[in-house]
Amino acid sequence: MDLLKKYNIPRPDSKEYQGEAYTNELVQRVITAVDAKKIPAGTYDAVMLDEGHDFKLEWLKLVAQMVNPETNSLLVLYDDAQNLYGEKRTQKFSFKSVGIQAQGRTTILKLNYRNTEQVLRVAYEFAKEVMQPTTGDDDQVVLVEPASAGRQGPVPDLIKLPSFKHEVDYLAERVQQLHERGTAWNEIAIFYRSKFMGDRIYNHFQQAQIPIEWVNANSDSRNYHPAELSIKLMTMHSSKGLEFPVVLIPGIGYMPYQYGHGTSEEEARLLYVGMTRAIEQLIMSCDRSSEFTSRLEIALGKVVAKVV
Repeated sequence: MDLLKKYNIPRPDSKEYQGEAYTNELVQRVITAVDAKKIPAGTYDAVMLDEGHDFKLEWLKLVAQMVNPETNSLLVLYDDAQNLYGEKRTQKFSFKSVGIQAQGRTTILKLNYRNTEQVLRVAYEFAKEVMQPTTGDDDQVVLVEPASAGRQGPVPDLIKLPSFKHEVDYLAERVQQLHERGTAWNEIAIFYRSKFMGDRIYNHFQQAQIPIEWVNANSDSRNYHPAELSIKLMTMHSSKGLEFPVVLIPGIGYMPYQYGHGTSEEEARLLYVGMTRAIEQLIMSCDRSSEFTSRLEIALGKVVAKVV
């Protein structure tokens, strides 16, 4: 929007384009204007692109065009295991095709420092069917199997309860125990998959006078306040890029989510992202059996067996 204003490029009509279509049209008009040299390229001496896996090909091309060719300083951070929004890359995709000079300049970071070995192993065992490592040269996207830095912690929990109401009650009891044992409220996060879960958890915690911040509940709660002494309640999608010492994920029995547009593979990646936000402790619960609860039980069994 700022670039279109600055260079007097006509902006989309909000009556003609609604919601996501409006945003996409904004981006497309910038791309078209850069190609037509109406918006100058190469205007930044250095660009750092985080979460590159979420960018569409044309977005990657646009970012590469914005780098000053004299400095040629572009840093792209990319983890295909966390590709929740971007396009699925084919084996034919190359960074060169979007103007990024990756050949001979790529570093692959395999060590995972965020999670304990137990959290990482359970998450990877759960999702490995849809996250098989791939190989390729410096110019291609590869999916890397993460290696633990060796930090130890408790094996994640999968608690089975008779109803989602019991799950919510259990969450409240567990976070209060954690807090009594010295865990700060803002070191605890709860991730949910469906809106009704967020509603029930938030309302129950409010009634129980447990401090809780519902991130992205609506347009009035989009700002995230990490320092505020409250539990952070958010969707799994919103959790991407964040980390917390303790993560609780209820409602596993409802996954893979049946009423959205995502596939089982995409849902598995989403849960993997949610699980790997946990620095020390991961607590999950369910009130019914599902494909994902079965897979988690197998993953937990393997990790417990190794510990024993």
